[in-house]
Amino acid sequence: MLWLADAGWRQAAGRIRLNAKARRWALVAAAVALIVLVLRLCATIPRLDDERHLRSDKSVQSIDRRYSCAAQPLDAAVWDLRAAGSSRPFAILPAGRRLSNGGGVLKVTAGQPVCVRIVVPPTSLGGVLAKQEKTIVELFQPLPSEPGLWDSIVLDAVGQKSGISIPIRLRPMQHAHMARRDAVHVYEGELRAYDADVFALDGVVEYRDAAWNYEQPAPLPSTYRPESIAVPRGALVKVIVPRASSFHPGNYARLPVCQRADEPGRWISTEALPFAAETHGLPVYSGRAWLPYRCRLRGYTYSEFLQCLDDHRPFASDSPEKYTIHWFGDTNTRRALKKITSLGAWCSGTMATRSQCLCDDSGEAFPRFTGQNTVRDTLLELNDEDGGWSVREDGAKKDRDMSNPQARIYFHRWEGLTRYNGARWQTTLQPDRIGAYPRADLVVVSLGNMDVSFTQFLEHARQLNELVELLQAAYDDQHIVLRMPQYFCCRAPSGNPPRRMQRDRNRLYGEYMRRLFELHFGTRLHVWDVGSIAETLPLELRKEVTACAVNTVPSELVDLENLQLINGICNPAMLRSKGGLAAGRRDAANAELA
Repeated sequence: MLWLADAGWRQAAGRIRLNAKARRWALVAAAVALIVLVLRLCATIPRLDDERHLRSDKSVQSIDRRYSCAAQPLDAAVWDLRAAGSSRPFAILPAGRRLSNGGGVLKVTAGQPVCVRIVVPPTSLGGVLAKQEKTIVELFQPLPSEPGLWDSIVLDAVGQKSGISIPIRLRPMQHAHMARRDAVHVYEGELRAYDADVFALDGVVEYRDAAWNYEQPAPLPSTYRPESIAVPRGALVKVIVPRASSFHPGNYARLPVCQRADEPGRWISTEALPFAAETHGLPVYSGRAWLPYRCRLRGYTYSEFLQCLDDHRPFASDSPEKYTIHWFGDTNTRRALKKITSLGAWCSGTMATRSQCLCDDSGEAFPRFTGQNTVRDTLLELNDEDGGWSVREDGAKKDRDMSNPQARIYFHRWEGLTRYNGARWQTTLQPDRIGAYPRADLVVVSLGNMDVSFTQFLEHARQLNELVELLQAAYDDQHIVLRMPQYFCCRAPSGNPPRRMQRDRNRLYGEYMRRLFELHFGTRLHVWDVGSIAETLPLELRKEVTACAVNTVPSELVDLENLQLINGICNPAMLRSKGGLAAGRRDAANAELA
């Protein structure tokens, strides 16, 4: 009997080992399938860039492309520069001008592409410290969505007169060297400027050897030591913009009202504007106003925003149903809603310099709603006179009632698709949870900030697939607003626990997220690109607004981010109205958009 029992135990143990082995192979197969899905998605959907809308304009379709990357072949000798000895990164502009050869002013018209390439020669390692460093460095790898991105580069074209800063998005060139860590790496992008000025390049290599990507359990860099990029002396790009051009700031008032929340733009000194920023209701930050290129931001007040929602009730202007938004977001969403519910009073005026206004407001008591991790579900009722107040938090009714509410916001406070949600985030989108709140007319989903910090890329891609399925089941015909990750730049990651944010990680997570949502939601998707606002600031201001450990922007920029969204919502392209506007209100709205 004992022998039989022992034999039975051995057979059972063998089956357990076989089952464990089968499970391991199943996990490997699932991981491979996910990687293939990610690579296919990244390969089949066109690359995104900030100027995709501008290129659709008739005014820039027939421009001269002689300086574009397609028309500027790279000298093959660049790939053999390892023998030259210098490891300093350098820029190449059209005609192959380098630092030692001098340069010249390149004259272009508005929107004409100018190819810019950055060459990063490999470093020479030697000695015991180099071997230790090599062991650590090999823990870092590029993300699967951009396998040739070994080096993280910040590159701007800066207007010498206006101070306008244009970030240049660089991509790895297609070459066998880009698959190797120890080879010469070359990245290319195109400068497209739309303002009359003389632009000079300014940039740094933040990290080499994929050390920007903190995927693996490697030590986070405690210091930030960027390398300057050598730019050809005197290599300037002069942009000529006729006074009659729609891109000229003098014609800004004639542009149509913006109908998207992802329009590219630039920061212009208020002293250089031919009008007062206040005339158009433009928020000003550090003496600069943010102007989109092809449209104008209408200067809504928060009261006007709530009136706009009231005008677009689900069935008719006299319907008892209120316009309802379901809003899923993190700390950045809380700050946006503090502005909306207080009608802009939160952190305004002299209060804007308080620490919670500049950075982390998590410990601040806010009477209108809780908004902290202790409360996950909040129902807000709002009107244009009193702002907004929570009437229910986590199912418990609050001891207050809003008189004549014009709109409702169901706010779910989450930490992205991460383990920091307390309960599994999937429970948020179950029918019983969603059904407990008024039906949504618009859905806002804020993602990326926590996900970049605490989730590996492939795991995030898997979670995104699940999120898309749940959103499709819960919201079959509503418009979806996707809020992109905040911009991050110019410092080492920080926080407790450490937030593994980095500029390229934020960008690549956001790009993949956007492609996936575009694929599944099509014309129902609207992108809210808050990151472009901070990214286009001059570098010194960029460092200032991204200094917060939790990566929130100052309250003054929260107003501008909200204005982006409000302009995207309050027009016929996004607002979901079953019965339409009352005739007078519709005419007034169309006249404003004309």
